[in-house]
Amino acid sequence: MAPKKLLPLLLLLLAPLSQARARTIAEARGQVVRGTMAYLNTPYLWGGMDKDTGMDCSAFVKLVYSGAGLVLPRVSRDQYAATLYLRPDKVLPGDLIFFAMKHPGTALVDHVGIYVGRGFFVHASLSNGVHIDSISNPYYFARLVSVRKYAGF
Repeated sequence: MAPKKLLPLLLLLLAPLSQARARTIAEARGQVVRGTMAYLNTPYLWGGMDKDTGMDCSAFVKLVYSGAGLVLPRVSRDQYAATLYLRPDKVLPGDLIFFAMKHPGTALVDHVGIYVGRGFFVHASLSNGVHIDSISNPYYFARLVSVRKYAGF
């Protein structure tokens, strides 16, 4: 078949894939947000990756994303490096929020949470385990480094 004739055929074949992918991304975001709820009240355990015995913030994010079929590195600074910058006004449910908890005002990422909409995020904190917080909480807002999205979103 001549190359000119192949192009329309390829476009026709790829169009349904791009539409299916868009639905898949929306479904994956929804699955990430729903997945956060399964871990609420899980105790905090630095280095932990188990719902019963406890987990830290990056394990929580990794496990939630994994449940939606998405792969992320294990630690928050690597998750930060593996994701893409978003302007704060472009954040959507399922995106990641990164913080500098130990060094506020710097870009030294050491904490991560999942944005679930309406100004709230779910994360694993030392004092409360996995729970929901407001991004407008002055404590967290002062430590905010970046809002980022999964590379496949």
